[in-house]
Amino acid sequence: MPPRAAPAGVQALPPDLLRRIDSDPLFQIVTLDQQQWIDPYTGKGVAIGSAGGRQQAAREYMLGTNVWREHETLPLARLVYERWRLDLIRLLPLEPRLRLFGKDGTWLNPYSGEFVPSVMREEGKITVRTVSLMADALSSSPAASSGRMLDAQFLVSQAKASSGRANTTAYFHKQPPSFDEAMEKAKSVQQHMLSDLPKLENFQFAAHYSPHHGVSGDFYEVMSLPDERILLVVGDVSGHGVQAALVVATALKTLRFVARQHSDLIGLLKAFNDEIRTDLLPGQFITLFAGALDPDTGVCSCVRAGHHAALVVNLHGESILRKVGKCGMAVGIADGDTFAETLCEDTVELTPGHVFIQYTDGLTEAMNPAEDEYGEARLYASLFAHLKDTPQELVDGIAREVAHHAEGSVGDDLTILAVIATVPATSEPKRSDDQPGTREFAEVDAVPEN
Repeated sequence: MPPRAAPAGVQALPPDLLRRIDSDPLFQIVTLDQQQWIDPYTGKGVAIGSAGGRQQAAREYMLGTNVWREHETLPLARLVYERWRLDLIRLLPLEPRLRLFGKDGTWLNPYSGEFVPSVMREEGKITVRTVSLMADALSSSPAASSGRMLDAQFLVSQAKASSGRANTTAYFHKQPPSFDEAMEKAKSVQQHMLSDLPKLENFQFAAHYSPHHGVSGDFYEVMSLPDERILLVVGDVSGHGVQAALVVATALKTLRFVARQHSDLIGLLKAFNDEIRTDLLPGQFITLFAGALDPDTGVCSCVRAGHHAALVVNLHGESILRKVGKCGMAVGIADGDTFAETLCEDTVELTPGHVFIQYTDGLTEAMNPAEDEYGEARLYASLFAHLKDTPQELVDGIAREVAHHAEGSVGDDLTILAVIATVPATSEPKRSDDQPGTREFAEVDAVPEN
């Protein structure tokens, strides 16, 4: 096979591959908005630039990967399914005709006007599995191939005429999210997707999680890595509502999968970026902070991917307040190698008395009616004011003060994760008669008297 040395790029690809890019139906599948081309070897979405269109995007992608050397093309039906899956992720938050279900939970296909028994809501929610089933149904629906939905009023009439099966009002007439029962259930499900916080001898964990519109584009994760360190992640998907929440569901599953295979933080985030990138809409990204805490030594390695720094406080340490993490590129913007090159690890040692917090920008960017942001200075003051509280009281107290500043409406999703280094119960030194003034271990971080 000739080397890829041709300066023009296109000539470095085999003529047969160039021909397939131009004329093979497997190479011509794009999303409805013409923004992503479906790679026929992997089924992944590839962004189509403003110049050159599908063909140029395909050629550049093939030049930058070895998929055409290492894989066979997928069946057409699988590629159409992947196209519909990407389209649904984009369209579901925007198009109420896609969200019509009967009272028995079955879905009304808006392209054909027929109920699809194989597609069901799960406990009243549109889940990742629901989206997958929708994509499967649409990929085999002749009526959907045109990409044109039926008239909304006609679909409502069809639903009403189906022996009362359908309940359409909630999908065509928006209600305030706080009163939307379906959204409340979706919020509950999303809360259950988040990990339980571990209980360790020398560390305590707490989290505050407040969606702005029922479901959230924020997420956090605390789990064990293969090298037995504790992974700490706080992430924020660009955008809000259902669209961002669907990405959160995918992000959590993807993160848990790659974290079982990687202990190195940069390698882990590179793998996460490569996996999640094709599930993001054009222009969508995820800011993320990842830490790896050694529970035996207290050393925590940290990496920032477009996210702000973490805060570490210790009133009795040499540095009372420290920002941790060196800035890198957000997830989903570039390919894995380019992304990984921007990342750099920072480390901090958490000893008894240290308080570590990470949060999403819904905290510092919360505005009051005068458009005055809560900001970092108020955050520092709130953090110091709550240092003697329990971990959960600390994060809830900060969130409560943010809401008070914003007069009840923070205006964004808000997440706070805290880690407190505690005193080991078994480490209390023994007193002796000739040392009556020996301090308790609980005071090891106190400033010694002169």
